[in-house]
Amino acid sequence: MGVEKVPKYDIPVKKVEYVFIELEKMKPHEQLVQKELEAFIKSVTGSGIFWKPMLLAKVPGEDMYLIVDGHHRWAGLMKLGAKKAPSVILDYFSDDVKVYTWYPAFKGDLDRVLKRLKKEGLTVEECENAEELAENEEIAFALVGKDKAFKIPGGLKEQKIVSKVLDEMSVEGEIELIYYGLKEDAKEDMDKGEIDYVFIRKAPSKEEVMEPVKKGEVFSPKTTRHVLPFIPDKIDVKLEDLF
Repeated sequence: MGVEKVPKYDIPVKKVEYVFIELEKMKPHEQLVQKELEAFIKSVTGSGIFWKPMLLAKVPGEDMYLIVDGHHRWAGLMKLGAKKAPSVILDYFSDDVKVYTWYPAFKGDLDRVLKRLKKEGLTVEECENAEELAENEEIAFALVGKDKAFKIPGGLKEQKIVSKVLDEMSVEGEIELIYYGLKEDAKEDMDKGEIDYVFIRKAPSKEEVMEPVKKGEVFSPKTTRHVLPFIPDKIDVKLEDLF
């Protein structure tokens, strides 16, 4: 998946009260990453302990919960045949819960990246105001470097293709992939020569996060970055109690 560069926040660790929610009522809003899924299954079966609660939000008007954090824990438990998971229900639409996005960036050969994107059927055109178009949700991504910028027209479908290509090229060693929590940090590293290009998009609103879930659709991996007023403290729930 690449390295994450997360902004530093002064967020307290909080002992949480959790409830058990049926896994079948939880709905993902992002695609899974196979490596992360396998890592969770290996960890939880090895320790026999589920220590990080699911963070959920009730989907308005539906008997289901949006998975805010815990996609791979949910999928791993489902694969193991579990029925429920300890969960914290968030007041998602309160001002305390913030939703941002991640900005994929890479160090590597631009021409190779462009070639792979075009091979997947994407249109990539040089465009001076690409970043502005991306921020206004008029295109899927702006690909921004120090000296030039490109626009990638489209929406959710095209964002998924970009994520797929970047992940594949990262695994193959073609590029060094980094996900930034802030585009300003990416641009700063670009000026230092630590990365070559960053993909910029508009962060979805909370309503936009909820909408695909109702339709059974998902965003590409690392589309959303949620910031909460607390970090849940570790819990100690036996894996066998979740079946």
